[in-house]
Formats: sequence, C-alpha cells, structure tokens
Amino acid sequence: MTKMTKEDALIREIFEPGRKGTQALASAVREAGKLLFEERVAMDDILVTKDIYPVVARQLGKDSRNIARQVERLANQCWDGMDEEQKKRYIGKELKDIRAPKDVIFYLAFYVRFRQGFYRVLEKEPGLLFGKRDS
Repeated sequence: MTKMTKEDALIREIFEPGRKGTQALASAVREAGKLLFEERVAMDDILVTKDIYPVVARQLGKDSRNIARQVERLANQCWDGMDEEQKKRYIGKELKDIRAPKDVIFYLAFYVRFRQGFYRVLEKEPGLLFGKRDS
C-alpha cells in the first residue's frame, strides 16, 4: 500500500470521500510545489504542458496528452465542487472564476506548502511569486 501524501489528502478533502482517479491532479500539485518551493522557479515561468504534465505522465506511465486532459478536467471539477468557504480557505479570497485550470494546481500547491490560501500567503510574502533559479 502506498503512503498518502499531503497532496492526496488535500484532493480527498475537496472531492467527495472515496473519489477515484484523482492521482493525476495530486501528482500535478506535488510537481508544481517542487518547482515552486524546491527549485524556486517563478510561477509565471512554469509551463504546465512542458514542466508538469510530462513528469506526471512518466510517473503514472501514461501519455502526456491524456494526463493534460485528465488534470485539466479534474482541476475544473475541483473548482466547481468547492463551496465559498473552501475557496476562501484554499485560495485565500473569494473569486468568481479561475483564469485556467492551472490556477487550481498552483493554489493547491501553495495550500499544501503553507496550510493557508494562496492570496493570504502572498500578502505576507509577495516575493514567492519570483523564482531564484538561473539568477
């Protein structure tokens, strides 16, 4: 049996209990966190189709295009399934919509790392948006 990661636990908090098929989204959130907080890549410099989806596809032994569709579908379902309280908790402020499914990946990566919403974290540490790699 594999150990449940923080990303897996968070995704399970958001989706109904027992929801299957969320591994791709959890892996995408984990990879985004690695790029943001370990490799210190600026969020705007991360291209999910180049930097995240291929890595997740290799991890799960699947085609990158299929993973992209799956993660984007799950991210949209995640957004649609959250109530206003969850959006405030995980994102840090009330938003009417997301610009793209990748936003959900980054919002959740910040929450996993800091246990606070994205915008609350950035109020305290705006420098987190700017990476340190290849300076």
